[in-house]
Amino acid sequence: MGQRAGWGYLVVGILAAGTAVSAQTLTNQALNGKYFFRHISLGTDASGALTDPRSLIGAMTFDGNGNYSYTAQQVVGNGAPAPKIGPGSYSVDPAGFVALASPIRNGATVNARLGPEALLGSGTESSDNTFDLFVAIPAPSSNASTTLAGPYWTVSLEFPGASAANARNTIFSLSSTAPGQFTSFNVQGHAANLSNGAPAAQPVAGATYTMGADGVGSASFGAASNAALLSGSRTLYLSADGNILLGGSTADGGHDIVIGIRAAANATAATWSGNYWGAGLRLDPNAVTGYAGSAVARGLGFVTWSRRLKALGFGASDFTATDAYALESDGSGTEELSAVGLGAGGKMFVGSTISVDDAGAYEIFFGAPMASLSGSGVFLDPRGVVNGASSAPAGNPISPGEFISLYGSGLAGSNATAAPPYPLTLNGVTVLVNGKAAPLFAVSPGQVNALVPYGTQGPAATIVVQNGTASSNTVTVAVAATSPGIFSLDQSGTGAAAVVHGDPKLGVVTAANPATAGEFVSIFLTGMGTVNPAVLDGTAGGVNPPSATTLPASATCAAASFCVLVAGQPANVIFSGLAPGFPGLYQINVQIPPLFGATGALPLAIATPNAFHDQVSIAIQ
Repeated sequence: MGQRAGWGYLVVGILAAGTAVSAQTLTNQALNGKYFFRHISLGTDASGALTDPRSLIGAMTFDGNGNYSYTAQQVVGNGAPAPKIGPGSYSVDPAGFVALASPIRNGATVNARLGPEALLGSGTESSDNTFDLFVAIPAPSSNASTTLAGPYWTVSLEFPGASAANARNTIFSLSSTAPGQFTSFNVQGHAANLSNGAPAAQPVAGATYTMGADGVGSASFGAASNAALLSGSRTLYLSADGNILLGGSTADGGHDIVIGIRAAANATAATWSGNYWGAGLRLDPNAVTGYAGSAVARGLGFVTWSRRLKALGFGASDFTATDAYALESDGSGTEELSAVGLGAGGKMFVGSTISVDDAGAYEIFFGAPMASLSGSGVFLDPRGVVNGASSAPAGNPISPGEFISLYGSGLAGSNATAAPPYPLTLNGVTVLVNGKAAPLFAVSPGQVNALVPYGTQGPAATIVVQNGTASSNTVTVAVAATSPGIFSLDQSGTGAAAVVHGDPKLGVVTAANPATAGEFVSIFLTGMGTVNPAVLDGTAGGVNPPSATTLPASATCAAASFCVLVAGQPANVIFSGLAPGFPGLYQINVQIPPLFGATGALPLAIATPNAFHDQVSIAIQ
């Protein structure tokens, strides 16, 4: 998003005391025509053992009016592939969020996202023990390239024989200098049945492929073998513009997914810049997780994720995090514990978790660009309602009492900022949340900063901006009990957190003025939900008694509570509630836990029953 107008005043005060546009919003008509798709779904028991894995691969045709039909091959459990056809329905909202009737499990819905290069998602809202990854790519109308020149950064996730004991994931580069023949390449990955999951490499020579003018083909990586990271044959699809390869096995008991993207050339850290939809699937010793979300990178060496995820034993929750990355000139690199490949022009990315520090995790993820959006008059970006502290990407919910930033165009005639108590109309601007006026902190033509009314209830809310007599388009966003976001010193939502020492004479915690283990500090954030005693919308919390969060704290991160983590260690919470004198601004006073010698800029995270926020750091000596 753009500059965070007005927040400087707020952040400075507490420490002392938008999107490019080029297209209209989206409708069902944006999802039209033929797509190739791969859908892998893991049904498990309570321990995470695979009891009902399913895979589906084929072609899906969307009619632009909310209906689709598909023709595919399905594998269930350890069985043989069988034809499967059927109808389905879908709904596209203006932001590109898609509710897609699952083709693989009747009655389920895929929480999907639509961009110009792909439709991708996961069934995050189902209540059963199923976890999936769905990817679809536009099919060529005719005359697809029959030579896969590449290179394509490619990831795979596989459960041969329908067994988690054979789980494996990889990353490799595919290219071809002769029709039908892949050049020799090295596979990086790991497998549960090989060396206890330790990272390994496998050279591959003599791999072949076919590709028809319709974008349908196959690849052969040699005889199938559980002793190899990558082997056997795959159905292979090529996207309409040639930027994506998508595939999977139709062998007996074959449950896998292969995703390749045309690789970046002459890449630098700055090449990874854009707004992306993302989805992934993960199995580890503790849980199985499927997720759909969004990511933002600005070429600065980190990518910020907002994920709606469903994890075994925990259900659905919201996760925001900032991950550091490093890239080589060919687009390969790392993002935390994952190997990644960046697509041409930074438009897409793939990742595969391969690390000695996460040896039991088998995970891949895929990111594809969002469509650009625009509108005339008073326009509220459907993806432009974000947490006022964290700026977590689209999809992160709002919560009662939270500071939010709204981005768009024509939102106000000029800049204006209010002092507490915040008014319901500022400079002729009003924001309606579920029809109720929201208190306003600052307005400008491209950004409005508001407070979510405490009475806002979910699971979703509508937001409209009124500028004088003109109203914006209606934007619908998710609502949750909490949506924590910690303010950062540079107002970006990442980097050093807005934290002050317990001793007021010491001031702000910075790299030059760090905190120490055992010290008391105050953390400033928003999105912690309702408080007691309650306050009127737009007014500050009390002093005696203070307005404390109704969600209690727990030093052990117990159920139905929240906790603060410093470098993964729970901190002792002394107080959590509204900071006196600042509406919507929450303050958590904690004691820094023992850190066993860890120093420097350490992760500072908040976990609540419905969310996990991990975007900022705190300096510790």
